[in-house]
Amino acid sequence: MADRYTVEKALQHVAKSDDGAYGVLLEHGTMELGYYQPDGTDPQQPHDQDEIYIVQSGSGIFVCGDDRTSFEPGEALFVPAGAIHRFEDFSTDFSTWVIFYGPKDGEW
Repeated sequence: MADRYTVEKALQHVAKSDDGAYGVLLEHGTMELGYYQPDGTDPQQPHDQDEIYIVQSGSGIFVCGDDRTSFEPGEALFVPAGAIHRFEDFSTDFSTWVIFYGPKDGEW
């Protein structure tokens, strides 16, 4: 039987998290499924693994390295391991699914 992950369940994990912004819903092998809902600013640092964001709600600007691009719900954003990245000028309703996967330092 497959597990089911809803926005409601994700928000419960975020609320219980240490930082109140990122909650982990599933870990399987190298893969981690999380939900991210920052408040005002995005303080994250580069990660050891490749990462995919799937924007659930809100809009803003996504910065990855020297690239800046607008984003909106339904879009997927890829970040290679180790890349400097952040969300800027995002709306108050911004939230995104997060998938980390693969080996440390990313796949090539």
